[in-house]
Amino acid sequence: MKNGMDDRAAGRVGLIAGSGRLSLLWAAEVAAVEPDGYGAITAVAVTDEAYDNLRELVNVTRVPLGRFNRTAKALREGGAKTLSFVGKVEKVNMLKGLKLDLKTVRLVAALPDYNDATIMDSITREFEKEGFEVLPQTAYLGKYLVEEAVYTKRRPSKDDREEISFAMLRAYAVADLGIGQTVVVRRKGVLAVEAIEGTDEAIRRAADYSDGKGGTVAKAMKKGQDLRYDVPTVGLKTIKAVIDGGFKNLALEAGSAFLVERDEVIGAADGAGVCLIGVPREVG
Repeated sequence: MKNGMDDRAAGRVGLIAGSGRLSLLWAAEVAAVEPDGYGAITAVAVTDEAYDNLRELVNVTRVPLGRFNRTAKALREGGAKTLSFVGKVEKVNMLKGLKLDLKTVRLVAALPDYNDATIMDSITREFEKEGFEVLPQTAYLGKYLVEEAVYTKRRPSKDDREEISFAMLRAYAVADLGIGQTVVVRRKGVLAVEAIEGTDEAIRRAADYSDGKGGTVAKAMKKGQDLRYDVPTVGLKTIKAVIDGGFKNLALEAGSAFLVERDEVIGAADGAGVCLIGVPREVG
């Protein structure tokens, strides 16, 4: 057994990497438990940032988004048996300007809608048909999941807790509808709901409608979310958007979001008087 997985995960470990630090953290966790260290990893980078992050560490090939056959070929030639999707791919890039190969064109044409989950379900099934075992993101990244805790010096007041509860219930609803993962509120008024633009842009948009003196950013995962993709992730860019917007609470669903760059995020939050809190899912 390695990191809670059986021998099917032994040998080459495949990665499809998007932007951000999460793929680096994933690679470090794999290297820590695999006998070949970083040499056990065969990666395909679908963004330039991911390629630049990984090229000094692992066997990585840069393949543009939407090239299924080239991606599968690179993974197979590297000896990958398992596969993980890690890192950020801007949603807008999935809808415009892509040059798709014939395999991907056929996959897209068969989709009933362009919901994130619909797209990723289809892609995941195709990789499984190619013989890859697609692992949950938590297989190697479980230690980065948010716990039920207050992470910062600033603790929520009674009024803060009421607003956090209000915001989280709406974040659950939005996530469960497959719209987005983030809701921003001020005085129990919804300022912004994340859609295709992503979390950080939604926070910046909400700041245009706030007085910069308070408010809550809440982020949650869809109930029953497939953990092989799209686990909510928060890092320095998100806390910076919260601070710049003048919001005072960042609430994350405990056990359902990754907190990366943890020390830096907590330090930035403490410096700005922001409360960072992990809360259990509420029913309502």
